[in-house]
Amino acid sequence: MTIFAYRFIIVAMASDKKSKREVSTLIPYKRSEDKICFFMQRRDANAQRLPDYFAFFGGGVKSGETPENAMLREIKEELEYEPYRYKFFKRFEFPESINNVFIIEVDELFEDKIKVREGQYGSFLSIEDINQEKKISGSDKYVLWQIFTALK
Repeated sequence: MTIFAYRFIIVAMASDKKSKREVSTLIPYKRSEDKICFFMQRRDANAQRLPDYFAFFGGGVKSGETPENAMLREIKEELEYEPYRYKFFKRFEFPESINNVFIIEVDELFEDKIKVREGQYGSFLSIEDINQEKKISGSDKYVLWQIFTALK
């Protein structure tokens, strides 16, 4: 299934707002050799959610916390990084979760400025890599395609 097909599957899914987990994520991206690459986490093989998958850095929004504050807290915990000049991209609602997505354009030295403290490692993936990778959820592929389309 291609990244394009995920759009139609996800839009067609029913949703239940009462049982949804709300998360905030930051998706760093860089432009390199006429490509846009997204920085993703390779989750631990024993992770509770999406074990051994590529996923976004970020996490749950606590009670009374804004989506932006949740993102800043999670990124500091997971990457030892305090982002600035980030932008809110969009709030995505999926059958089991709500994802408040923030994006930030980073430079070639980004990986020298962070320390990955969650998951196996972080890696930049192009949209072609993402489309071919089997261990990225359909909802994450959909989010990345939306960002890629907006940035082109």
